[in-house]
Amino acid sequence: MPIRMLIRGVVAAIALGAAVALSAAPANAAVTVTLSPTAGLIGTPVDVLAANCAEDATGEVEGTAVGFDLLQRNNNAAGTFTVTDELEPGTYTVAVTCGGDTASAKFIVTSGAAPATGGGAAASDAATVVLWSGAALVLAAAAGMWLLKRRGATA
Repeated sequence: MPIRMLIRGVVAAIALGAAVALSAAPANAAVTVTLSPTAGLIGTPVDVLAANCAEDATGEVEGTAVGFDLLQRNNNAAGTFTVTDELEPGTYTVAVTCGGDTASAKFIVTSGAAPATGGGAAASDAATVVLWSGAALVLAAAAGMWLLKRRGATA
């Protein structure tokens, strides 16, 4: 009987330790870029937010001469650029470099009187994998603990 309890305790400690260690948020969360609006005509000011960026950053509309600065504020960096007449109608990648990380979002330059929309964002696939892996491990650990407790009640 004491060996059984020891094994249960060891298994529970390993499951709990693995769940905590693997589900902890990474020290450097992925930088994500949000544009508002995500589409607009020439002359449209575009607000750019780089979340999880704890320093001043730089941004550019790739393939053009449009560049801008983002100032750090509360673990985010924010800036603005204006759609210039250099940008012909189409889809452009807006890239932000924060320290050693680069993240991007898409902006659509429209022609005519198309309405602008807002709220686009892009996050790295790695951050999503880490999030869902951590959630799965926590769920597995909880199921293991429940099974151990259930088994102990019937023994």
